[in-house]
Amino acid sequence: MEYYSPSAFIEGDTVMGSGTTVGPGTWIRFGTSVSGSALAGGVFVGFRCRLDGVRVASGCQIASLARIGRPGAAPVTIGAGAWIGARTVVEPGVRIGSGAVVAAGAHVVADIPSDVIVVGRPARTLRRRQVREGEAPDFTAIIDRVRARADTGRAPVPAHWTSGGGGFLDAVLSGGPDVRLGAGLIAMGRPDGPSPRGGIRVGGHVRIGAWSILEGSGGIDIGPGADLGDGVLVVSSGHDLSRRALPWQDGPVRIGAGVVIGAGATIVGPCRLGDGAVVAPDSVVVGDVPVGGFSAGVVSTADRSRQAPSVS
Repeated sequence: MEYYSPSAFIEGDTVMGSGTTVGPGTWIRFGTSVSGSALAGGVFVGFRCRLDGVRVASGCQIASLARIGRPGAAPVTIGAGAWIGARTVVEPGVRIGSGAVVAAGAHVVADIPSDVIVVGRPARTLRRRQVREGEAPDFTAIIDRVRARADTGRAPVPAHWTSGGGGFLDAVLSGGPDVRLGAGLIAMGRPDGPSPRGGIRVGGHVRIGAWSILEGSGGIDIGPGADLGDGVLVVSSGHDLSRRALPWQDGPVRIGAGVVIGAGATIVGPCRLGDGAVVAPDSVVVGDVPVGGFSAGVVSTADRSRQAPSVS
Protein backbone atom coordinates (compact mmCIF):
# COMPACT_ATOMS: atom_id res chain seq x y z
CA MET A 1 0.00 0.00 0.00
CA GLU A 2 1.26 3.47 -0.87
CA TYR A 3 0.35 6.81 0.70
CA TYR A 4 1.70 10.26 -0.10
CA SER A 5 0.52 13.18 2.03
CA PRO A 6 -1.04 15.99 -0.03
CA SER A 7 1.41 18.44 1.58
CA ALA A 8 4.47 16.41 0.61
CA PHE A 9 6.51 17.79 -2.29
CA ILE A 10 7.75 15.08 -4.67
CA GLU A 11 9.64 16.57 -7.60
CA GLY A 12 9.81 15.28 -11.16
CA ASP A 13 11.72 12.26 -12.40
CA THR A 14 11.27 10.51 -9.06
CA VAL A 15 10.39 6.84 -8.79
CA MET A 16 8.09 5.95 -5.91
CA GLY A 17 7.98 2.18 -5.57
CA SER A 18 5.48 -0.11 -3.93
CA GLY A 19 5.05 -0.13 -0.18
CA THR A 20 6.15 3.49 0.25
CA THR A 21 4.50 6.09 2.45
CA VAL A 22 5.41 9.79 2.65
CA GLY A 23 4.31 12.05 5.51
CA PRO A 24 3.27 15.71 5.52
CA GLY A 25 5.78 18.42 4.73
CA THR A 26 8.35 15.96 3.36
CA TRP A 27 10.37 17.08 0.33
CA ILE A 28 11.87 14.60 -2.15
CA ARG A 29 14.06 16.18 -4.81
CA PHE A 30 14.43 15.47 -8.53
CA GLY A 31 15.64 12.07 -9.68
CA THR A 32 15.34 10.17 -6.40
CA SER A 33 14.07 6.59 -6.10
CA VAL A 34 12.20 5.36 -3.02
CA SER A 35 10.85 1.85 -2.62
CA GLY A 36 9.41 -0.14 0.28
CA SER A 37 10.11 2.76 2.64
CA ALA A 38 8.27 4.88 5.20
CA LEU A 39 9.18 8.56 5.42
CA ALA A 40 7.63 10.47 8.32
CA GLY A 41 6.67 14.16 8.16
CA GLY A 42 9.25 16.89 7.71
CA VAL A 43 11.89 14.74 6.00
CA PHE A 44 14.20 16.11 3.30
CA VAL A 45 15.72 13.87 0.58
CA GLY A 46 18.19 15.38 -1.89
CA PHE A 47 18.82 14.79 -5.58
CA ARG A 48 19.22 11.31 -7.07
CA CYS A 49 19.15 9.39 -3.82
CA ARG A 50 18.11 5.76 -3.62
CA LEU A 51 16.21 4.48 -0.59
CA ASP A 52 15.17 0.81 -0.42
CA GLY A 53 13.52 -0.50 2.73
CA VAL A 54 14.22 2.54 4.90
CA ARG A 55 12.28 3.81 7.93
CA VAL A 56 12.96 7.54 8.30
CA ALA A 57 11.74 9.49 11.36
CA SER A 58 10.66 13.12 11.34
CA GLY A 59 13.13 15.93 10.76
CA CYS A 60 15.75 13.72 9.13
CA GLN A 61 17.75 15.18 6.24
CA ILE A 62 19.38 13.07 3.53
CA ALA A 63 21.79 14.73 1.10
CA SER A 64 22.11 14.08 -2.62
CA LEU A 65 23.30 10.75 -4.05
CA ALA A 66 22.87 8.84 -0.77
CA ARG A 67 22.35 5.09 -1.21
CA ILE A 68 20.49 3.59 1.74
CA GLY A 69 19.35 -0.01 2.08
CA ARG A 70 18.84 -2.69 -0.52
CA PRO A 71 15.72 -4.24 -2.07
CA GLY A 72 14.54 -7.32 -0.17
CA ALA A 73 17.13 -6.91 2.61
CA ALA A 74 16.75 -6.02 6.29
CA PRO A 75 15.39 -2.48 6.72
CA VAL A 76 17.46 0.56 7.65
CA THR A 77 16.12 2.73 10.49
CA ILE A 78 17.03 6.43 10.74
CA GLY A 79 16.13 8.33 13.91
CA ALA A 80 14.54 11.76 14.22
CA GLY A 81 16.69 14.71 13.22
CA ALA A 82 19.55 12.61 11.86
CA TRP A 83 21.63 14.07 9.08
CA ILE A 84 22.92 11.84 6.27
CA GLY A 85 25.67 13.36 4.12
CA ALA A 86 26.15 13.41 0.37
CA ARG A 87 27.10 10.13 -1.33
CA THR A 88 26.69 8.21 1.92
CA VAL A 89 26.17 4.45 1.60
CA VAL A 90 24.21 2.75 4.40
CA GLU A 91 24.08 -1.05 4.43
CA PRO A 92 20.88 -3.01 5.17
CA GLY A 93 19.90 -3.63 8.80
CA VAL A 94 21.72 -0.59 10.18
CA ARG A 95 20.09 1.62 12.81
CA ILE A 96 21.08 5.28 12.89
CA GLY A 97 20.22 7.06 16.12
CA SER A 98 18.35 10.33 16.51
CA GLY A 99 20.48 13.39 15.84
CA ALA A 100 23.37 11.38 14.44
CA VAL A 101 25.49 12.95 11.68
CA VAL A 102 26.98 10.83 8.89
CA ALA A 103 29.69 12.68 6.95
CA ALA A 104 29.75 12.93 3.16
CA GLY A 105 31.09 9.85 1.42
CA ALA A 106 30.86 7.64 4.51
CA HIS A 107 30.09 3.92 4.28
CA VAL A 108 27.93 2.87 7.22
CA VAL A 109 28.13 -0.85 8.05
CA ALA A 110 27.15 -0.85 11.76
CA ASP A 111 24.68 0.87 14.07
CA ILE A 112 25.30 4.51 15.02
CA PRO A 113 24.25 5.87 18.45
CA SER A 114 22.24 9.07 18.83
CA ASP A 115 24.06 12.43 18.50
CA VAL A 116 27.31 10.85 17.27
CA ILE A 117 29.29 12.09 14.25
CA VAL A 118 30.77 9.38 12.03
CA VAL A 119 33.17 9.67 9.09
CA GLY A 120 35.05 7.48 6.65
CA ARG A 121 34.85 4.17 4.81
CA PRO A 122 33.92 2.21 6.82
CA ALA A 123 32.33 4.83 9.06
CA ARG A 124 33.95 5.37 12.47
CA THR A 125 33.01 7.61 15.36
CA LEU A 126 34.67 11.03 15.36
CA ARG A 127 32.98 12.59 18.39
CA ARG A 128 29.65 13.27 20.04
CA ARG A 129 27.64 16.33 19.10
CA GLN A 130 27.25 19.10 21.65
CA VAL A 131 23.75 20.28 20.82
CA ARG A 132 21.61 23.21 21.84
CA GLU A 133 18.05 21.96 21.85
CA GLY A 134 15.47 23.69 19.70
CA GLU A 135 12.76 23.18 17.15
CA ALA A 136 12.97 20.52 14.47
CA PRO A 137 13.69 21.55 10.85
CA ASP A 138 10.67 22.88 8.95
CA PHE A 139 10.75 23.00 5.14
CA THR A 140 7.22 24.38 4.67
CA ALA A 141 8.21 27.92 3.66
CA ILE A 142 10.86 26.89 1.16
CA ILE A 143 8.59 24.21 -0.33
CA ASP A 144 5.89 26.84 -0.87
CA ARG A 145 8.41 29.16 -2.55
CA VAL A 146 9.74 26.48 -4.88
CA ARG A 147 6.24 25.31 -5.79
CA ALA A 148 5.35 28.88 -6.76
CA ARG A 149 8.21 29.28 -9.24
CA ALA A 150 6.85 29.28 -12.75
CA ASP A 151 10.23 28.27 -14.19
CA THR A 152 11.33 25.62 -11.68
CA GLY A 153 13.57 23.12 -13.42
CA ARG A 154 13.58 25.07 -16.68
CA ALA A 155 16.08 27.91 -16.16
CA PRO A 156 17.55 29.18 -19.45
CA VAL A 157 21.08 28.30 -20.54
CA PRO A 158 23.16 31.41 -21.39
CA ALA A 159 24.00 32.20 -24.99
CA HIS A 160 27.16 30.53 -26.33
CA TRP A 161 26.73 27.61 -23.91
CA THR A 162 25.80 24.12 -25.02
CA SER A 163 23.84 21.52 -23.10
CA GLY A 164 23.37 17.79 -23.50
CA GLY A 165 19.78 18.22 -22.34
CA GLY A 166 17.68 16.54 -19.71
CA GLY A 167 18.31 16.98 -16.03
CA PHE A 168 17.03 19.83 -13.89
CA LEU A 169 18.16 23.45 -14.20
CA ASP A 170 16.79 25.60 -11.37
CA ALA A 171 19.77 27.95 -11.06
CA VAL A 172 20.82 31.40 -12.15
CA LEU A 173 23.64 30.54 -14.55
CA SER A 174 26.10 33.12 -15.87
CA GLY A 175 29.60 33.28 -17.31
CA GLY A 176 31.91 33.20 -20.27
CA PRO A 177 31.77 31.57 -23.69
CA ASP A 178 32.10 27.94 -24.70
CA VAL A 179 30.69 26.36 -21.54
CA ARG A 180 29.62 22.77 -22.15
CA LEU A 181 27.01 21.20 -19.89
CA GLY A 182 26.74 17.42 -19.96
CA ALA A 183 23.48 15.53 -20.30
CA GLY A 184 21.37 15.10 -17.19
CA LEU A 185 22.96 17.98 -15.27
CA ILE A 186 21.22 19.12 -12.09
CA ALA A 187 21.93 22.75 -11.15
CA MET A 188 20.22 24.83 -8.50
CA GLY A 189 20.81 28.09 -6.61
CA ARG A 190 19.64 31.69 -7.01
CA PRO A 191 20.62 35.03 -5.49
CA ASP A 192 17.03 35.48 -4.30
CA GLY A 193 17.37 32.33 -2.16
CA PRO A 194 18.80 32.09 1.35
CA SER A 195 22.09 33.74 0.29
CA PRO A 196 22.62 36.67 -2.10
CA ARG A 197 25.70 34.76 -3.32
CA GLY A 198 23.47 31.98 -4.60
CA GLY A 199 23.86 30.96 -8.23
CA ILE A 200 26.50 29.42 -10.48
CA ARG A 201 29.08 31.62 -12.21
CA VAL A 202 31.34 29.98 -14.79
CA GLY A 203 34.40 31.22 -16.69
CA GLY A 204 34.92 30.53 -20.37
CA HIS A 205 35.90 27.18 -21.92
CA VAL A 206 34.62 25.07 -19.01
CA ARG A 207 33.26 21.54 -19.25
CA ILE A 208 30.82 20.14 -16.69
CA GLY A 209 30.33 16.42 -17.16
CA ALA A 210 27.15 14.44 -17.62
CA TRP A 211 24.98 13.59 -14.60
CA SER A 212 26.77 16.09 -12.38
CA ILE A 213 24.98 17.98 -9.59
CA LEU A 214 25.78 21.60 -8.73
CA GLU A 215 24.01 22.77 -5.56
CA GLY A 216 24.65 26.50 -5.74
CA SER A 217 22.44 27.93 -3.00
CA GLY A 218 25.57 29.27 -1.26
CA GLY A 219 27.32 30.21 -4.49
CA ILE A 220 29.57 28.28 -6.88
CA ASP A 221 32.25 30.05 -8.92
CA ILE A 222 34.18 28.06 -11.55
CA GLY A 223 37.26 29.57 -13.19
CA PRO A 224 38.09 29.50 -16.90
CA GLY A 225 39.32 26.28 -18.40
CA ALA A 226 38.15 24.10 -15.51
CA ASP A 227 37.05 20.54 -16.26
CA LEU A 228 34.51 18.75 -14.05
CA GLY A 229 34.15 15.06 -14.87
CA ASP A 230 30.97 13.04 -15.13
CA GLY A 231 28.95 12.61 -11.97
CA VAL A 232 30.69 15.34 -9.96
CA LEU A 233 28.75 16.73 -6.97
CA VAL A 234 29.41 20.27 -5.68
CA VAL A 235 27.59 21.42 -2.52
CA SER A 236 27.81 25.06 -1.42
CA SER A 237 25.82 25.00 1.80
CA GLY A 238 25.66 23.35 5.19
CA HIS A 239 24.10 23.60 8.62
CA ASP A 240 25.13 24.43 12.17
CA LEU A 241 25.88 21.11 13.87
CA SER A 242 25.58 22.65 17.32
CA ARG A 243 21.85 23.32 16.97
CA ARG A 244 19.14 20.68 16.89
CA ALA A 245 17.22 22.51 14.17
CA LEU A 246 20.34 22.53 11.92
CA PRO A 247 19.88 26.10 10.63
CA TRP A 248 21.11 26.70 7.08
CA GLN A 249 24.54 28.22 6.47
CA ASP A 250 26.16 29.15 3.19
CA GLY A 251 29.36 27.38 2.20
CA PRO A 252 30.57 29.00 -1.03
CA VAL A 253 32.75 26.99 -3.38
CA ARG A 254 35.45 28.63 -5.50
CA ILE A 255 37.00 26.45 -8.22
CA GLY A 256 40.05 28.08 -9.80
CA ALA A 257 41.20 28.34 -13.38
CA GLY A 258 42.26 25.10 -15.02
CA VAL A 259 41.14 22.92 -12.11
CA VAL A 260 40.48 19.28 -13.04
CA ILE A 261 37.93 17.35 -10.95
CA GLY A 262 37.73 13.64 -11.65
CA ALA A 263 34.54 11.72 -12.30
CA GLY A 264 32.42 10.97 -9.26
CA ALA A 265 34.20 13.41 -6.95
CA THR A 266 32.35 15.33 -4.25
CA ILE A 267 33.25 18.93 -3.30
CA VAL A 268 31.73 20.32 -0.08
CA GLY A 269 31.98 24.01 0.81
CA PRO A 270 33.07 26.29 2.15
CA CYS A 271 36.24 25.67 0.18
CA ARG A 272 38.55 27.07 -2.45
CA LEU A 273 40.33 24.95 -5.06
CA GLY A 274 43.38 26.87 -6.28
CA ASP A 275 44.26 27.36 -9.93
CA GLY A 276 45.50 24.18 -11.56
CA ALA A 277 44.48 21.91 -8.69
CA VAL A 278 43.59 18.29 -9.44
CA VAL A 279 40.99 16.21 -7.60
CA ALA A 280 41.14 12.46 -8.15
CA PRO A 281 38.04 10.55 -9.26
CA ASP A 282 35.63 9.52 -6.49
CA SER A 283 37.36 11.75 -3.91
CA VAL A 284 35.53 13.72 -1.22
CA VAL A 285 37.04 17.19 -0.77
CA VAL A 286 36.23 19.28 2.30
CA GLY A 287 38.34 22.37 2.76
CA ASP A 288 40.82 24.16 0.53
CA VAL A 289 43.16 22.67 -2.04
CA PRO A 290 46.23 24.86 -2.79
CA VAL A 291 47.25 26.17 -6.19
CA GLY A 292 48.51 23.21 -8.21
CA GLY A 293 47.63 20.83 -5.38
CA PHE A 294 46.35 17.28 -5.60
CA SER A 295 43.53 15.77 -3.50
CA ALA A 296 42.49 12.12 -3.33
CA GLY A 297 40.56 9.83 -1.03
CA VAL A 298 37.88 10.66 1.52
CA VAL A 299 38.31 13.55 3.92
CA SER A 300 37.55 12.57 7.51
CA THR A 301 37.35 15.93 9.25
CA ALA A 302 33.68 16.38 10.07
CA ASP A 303 34.20 19.69 11.90
CA ARG A 304 34.96 21.21 8.51
CA SER A 305 32.66 19.02 6.48
CA ARG A 306 29.18 20.56 6.77
CA GLN A 307 27.76 17.73 4.65
CA ALA A 308 24.21 19.02 4.64
CA PRO A 309 21.49 18.79 2.07
CA SER A 310 20.96 22.01 0.21
CA VAL A 311 17.36 23.17 0.45
CA SER A 312 17.12 26.39 -1.53
